[in-house]
Amino acid sequence: MRPIKVLIITGAMDVGGIENQLMHLLRNADKTRFQIDFTTTMSHPFYQDEIEALGGKCIRIPATEGRHFLRQCKALYHVMKDGQYDIVHSHELFHSGMVLLTAKIAGVKHRFVHAHNWSDDDGTGRQSAVRKLYNAVMRHWILHYGTDFCACSTLAGRFLYGEKKTHEPNYHLIFNSVDTSKFINHYGKKESGEFCEDGWINVIQIGRFSAVKNQLFTTEIAGELKRRGKKIRILCAGNNGNEYEQRVRTAIQRYGIEEHMMLLGVRKDIDVIAHKSAAFLLPSLYEGMPLVMIEAQAAGLPCVTADTYSHEVDFGIGYVQWLRLEQSAAEWADAVEKAAGMGRADKNAVVNAVEKYGFFKGGALAAWRILRCNPFSKGGYDPVP
Repeated sequence: MRPIKVLIITGAMDVGGIENQLMHLLRNADKTRFQIDFTTTMSHPFYQDEIEALGGKCIRIPATEGRHFLRQCKALYHVMKDGQYDIVHSHELFHSGMVLLTAKIAGVKHRFVHAHNWSDDDGTGRQSAVRKLYNAVMRHWILHYGTDFCACSTLAGRFLYGEKKTHEPNYHLIFNSVDTSKFINHYGKKESGEFCEDGWINVIQIGRFSAVKNQLFTTEIAGELKRRGKKIRILCAGNNGNEYEQRVRTAIQRYGIEEHMMLLGVRKDIDVIAHKSAAFLLPSLYEGMPLVMIEAQAAGLPCVTADTYSHEVDFGIGYVQWLRLEQSAAEWADAVEKAAGMGRADKNAVVNAVEKYGFFKGGALAAWRILRCNPFSKGGYDPVP
């Protein structure tokens, strides 16, 4: 019996929270039962080598911008039709409507869509009439052409599908999972070297450089810490090289905060940097179920975060400060100072929280929970076993 063929549709399949979650899925899936392939709009995405080493494929398709929109649909149709996929699983927010329609035309019987965010604000706070119309049409197509509807949080599910769909049997609420062990295992270790021996207190922020992740606001917080004479520096890890990152660099120079805010680029040792840090910062405009918050709490870090996403991510051990984005940089700096002085959470408290909220345990559980939402599942709320 041949494996069930799954085609996962996402953007670049580069570095990011959704991509990280999908790699957990691939690493822990039963390869005798599932063949999992990915689309990408990049020539060689960050995860391509690992995907291929694990038996999957990275299939390049055109990006969706401008005139390439219809080209992408045509390319997707041929990939789906020629590949004879049993399941298409789209992670493209509203663009999933076009993906699911294409999958329907290509004869794919089981068409999954996954909600990861409760907003699609680009950071401007404005949305054109054309964008609103596009989203309305795409939401209609998602609900009409989808067969199974997944979400990483309650808010994300309501945003993309509406309240009614979240009570139907083909809706699956599947919290993100992280391999927390590599963060917990650093407890008791003495770190040395980079960022350790210069007398500065490290606060880590993780995320791609974009208006949504709000690193420009971080420069204001760092500026306030400098004004107070605090030796607290914010380490920003994430892929950069875009226009927004240049704006952040310009702000760093303007405020003279080169020592208080460092841009690290993409790092593969986030667990090590987290252990070298005293706190975690996340001032995003919105999130779905941020994996970085789960990782930070697993590392025992006090967290300072925007109250802009589901509190379902909170371990419940008193180490998360929720702030409004309307609050001033000075108030955020107060919270960062407080967090940096709290010390790491008790290891037993973290371990107990991970066991209580078992959806944080790791990739194997994530793979089992997502892939068991196959066409024969009863669906509905998917609790931790």
